Amino acid sequence: MKLPKEPILRFLKNRIVLSVLGLLLVVALWEIIAFSTGLLFLPEFFSCLTKAFSLLGLSRTYEGIGYTLLRLFLALLGSGTVGAVLGTLAGYYKPIEPLLQPLITILRSFPTVAMVLLLIVFVPMAPVWVVSFVVFPVIYQASLEGAKKTNETYGMLIRLKGKNKVSNLTHVVFPLSFDSISLGFIQAMGLGMKVEIMAETFSYTTNEIGLGQMIMASYQAVDYQRMMALVLVALLIILVLEGLLKLGKEKIHKMVYAVGGK
Repeated sequence: MKLPKEPILRFLKNRIVLSVLGLLLVVALWEIIAFSTGLLFLPEFFSCLTKAFSLLGLSRTYEGIGYTLLRLFLALLGSGTVGAVLGTLAGYYKPIEPLLQPLITILRSFPTVAMVLLLIVFVPMAPVWVVSFVVFPVIYQASLEGAKKTNETYGMLIRLKGKNKVSNLTHVVFPLSFDSISLGFIQAMGLGMKVEIMAETFSYTTNEIGLGQMIMASYQAVDYQRMMALVLVALLIILVLEGLLKLGKEKIHKMVYAVGGK
């Protein structure tokens, strides 16, 4: 007897199911790599997962998570705000884009490791600055594309209201670019988390308490299981943060559009 195809297709198209299948694929690849290298390259996944849950029972772990997230949010708030504003302006006023393009290209191309090594020597709170410089081009570019698309779609309305009116930016361009800006922040968050942990790792000899410092301590102690357990903790945090950001996106989207329509 043949099973009806339509319910099966609906089941497979379910986003949650596909996400779970994707996670299972990642776990399978992890285990294949771990056992094919005799557990030398990677510890076994479920032992790392068990260790991660045990680490989440320690206050020291939450102290490290707190410092890492604080630096990440400071960088996203400061650099993200500047990037969103400049990107929106560059998409609205065409001369600004070529003016900023050399800076964006340099920041995007500059080796992150070299940036970390330079800043940890001369700059206090170096991880915050490193993350700020790395995520700025991402949010700027997303905001730029959003403003350009808005100009193309609603150019007639903007011209009718007057090209130079500031209200066009606050009531038309920015609200209608919100989806692009929020997508830029979501992309920047994952990238920022990786860079933040890397910067903390290189800043191990300083007082930069965080997940990166804990990972480096585990590496130096040749405790690879603990090291990978901390990596799993970091991945879990960023997955939760991105999920919360996406859940809140629709509500903020409606609020911004409501303000923009007034």
